[in-house]
Amino acid sequence: MDPQTTWEQLQSAVQAEDWETTRERAQSLLDWLARGGFPPVTSAEHVGDANWHRDKTVRFCHWALRRAADG
Repeated sequence: MDPQTTWEQLQSAVQAEDWETTRERAQSLLDWLARGGFPPVTSAEHVGDANWHRDKTVRFCHWALRRAADG
């Protein structure tokens, strides 16, 4: 899995209100991180801080899953 590509696809899916893809990409990222995978870079401001990116990714994925359920 390429978490960076998946992160970018998740962002695009949310913007397009493509809730099926949003669910798939968010769950894939959460599963990847739960297995110990490295997080995507979510911000140019914190490039070297993996813990920051992991936390942001998890929070956003949970938000996206809730949004997809409402969509």
